[in-house]
Amino acid sequence: MRLVTPAIMRKIEEEADRRGLSYDTMMERAGQGLSSFLSDFASRNQLKEILFLCGSGNNAGDCFVAAQILASQFQITICMVSGVTKTRLAYAKFKRLTGMRILTDFRQIEQAVQEAQLIVDGVFGTGFHDTLSPQLQRLFALAEQKLCVAVDIPSGGNGLTGEASPGTIHCDYTVTFAAGKYGMMQEPLLTHCGDIVLIDMGIPEQIFEQMDYQMYMLAERDIHELLPARPLHGQKGMFGRLLCVAGSTRMPGAALLAGNAAIRCGVGTICLASVPDACHLMVANTPEAMILPLSHDENGTLTEAALPTLLDYAQQCSAVLIGCGLGQSESVKNLVCGLIEQLECPMILDADGLNVIASCIDILQKAKAPIIITPHPGEMSRLLNCSIEEVQKNRLNSARSLAQQYDITVVLKGAGTIIATQNRAYINTTGNSGMSKGGSGDVLAGMIGSLIAQGIDGESSARIAVYLHGLAGDVAAKAFSRRAMLPRDIIRQLPKIFAQMEQVSDG
Repeated sequence: MRLVTPAIMRKIEEEADRRGLSYDTMMERAGQGLSSFLSDFASRNQLKEILFLCGSGNNAGDCFVAAQILASQFQITICMVSGVTKTRLAYAKFKRLTGMRILTDFRQIEQAVQEAQLIVDGVFGTGFHDTLSPQLQRLFALAEQKLCVAVDIPSGGNGLTGEASPGTIHCDYTVTFAAGKYGMMQEPLLTHCGDIVLIDMGIPEQIFEQMDYQMYMLAERDIHELLPARPLHGQKGMFGRLLCVAGSTRMPGAALLAGNAAIRCGVGTICLASVPDACHLMVANTPEAMILPLSHDENGTLTEAALPTLLDYAQQCSAVLIGCGLGQSESVKNLVCGLIEQLECPMILDADGLNVIASCIDILQKAKAPIIITPHPGEMSRLLNCSIEEVQKNRLNSARSLAQQYDITVVLKGAGTIIATQNRAYINTTGNSGMSKGGSGDVLAGMIGSLIAQGIDGESSARIAVYLHGLAGDVAAKAFSRRAMLPRDIIRQLPKIFAQMEQVSDG
């Protein structure tokens, strides 16, 4: 699904109108699409009544068009919760309404909501960025136990940031027009949307394509297309070699998780370069892995003395993962900077691989090979020298600015993980809060590294890994619960997921 910000959507509609697809026609098509969905939904649920909550903007106009179409089939109630419609176009649709009940008194509206079977929320559109009034919060609270469908976006939600005002209505479905709205893919607004249904308004694809930054929601069909088929007669040399520079005496598990995830994603060979303790743990648990034990300092972390050995070994590798559990000493910083400057194969920087360059991030400009970084919000805040709150308030701009400044692929983790490149971004919707445990990021980093090592480009590898990482997390949550699931449980689900994907491809 293509995604847009509210501002971009306004530009698209302006351009469509300039080219001859009038605002009136777009509203009619939106209303017709909404009415078709509502008719099917109400009929499936054996409902005879539909109540529309309408505001004062063009969102109400979409409702008026749909309501008039549905009036011959259902008992329709129009509730004008914000007074008289203020836009000329919506007011013209309002004046055409016949054969339905129209309420303007708020007490009567509250009573109607309490008695409603199906509520259609058309109070606010995608431009809302305020706080809901106490009156509307009370009204939406009355709708909580009802079937509810939002028009374009749940009222109270911010279509740019994904923020949700206190009292934002919870919906079973959100019917959105022309393109998905970016904010709907971010928490907390995502949880208010329910299932998202896209209605085509007939806006030419060329208008979307001329926007300077493209955005999309990750979907399973995209992953099937991106993931190459496994040759029946392949041998390990065909599937790449990943070098993991990870782990320390205090954090050997990070290296183990990353390495195991990488192996499960199909890389031909993997080598862990780490302190002896981490290497021994890897071999004991994963005999498929190779190891490159290296000396460490008194704190149990690698030092820059390992750089020549790593650079020499990396010459036979197709990708290098750097950072999981490395530690943050000055010597680790020098080691990471040396790798960034001198490696000639793609790099994935995660965890401490990012923390140690926060004070010298311009080192990324010296890289000879493509770089993918995988920060969580805390790591991103250090890279951007701002607060976590600033990162989270506008996750898209945070990821996009770093991707464009350094020409890298940025994977900003968290609910609604964002994959940003120079010209486009992808938003993920798989995953759950059970994945919010130390080690989940190491699993993702290993998955991305594995795919890149197999010859898949960085952007595609990030898209595949992020989606499947979240999907495996969802399967793990069903099996073990969100509370009890562990990062290693995510890895355990990967064989099932890949097996299902291969069955679909073979079929």
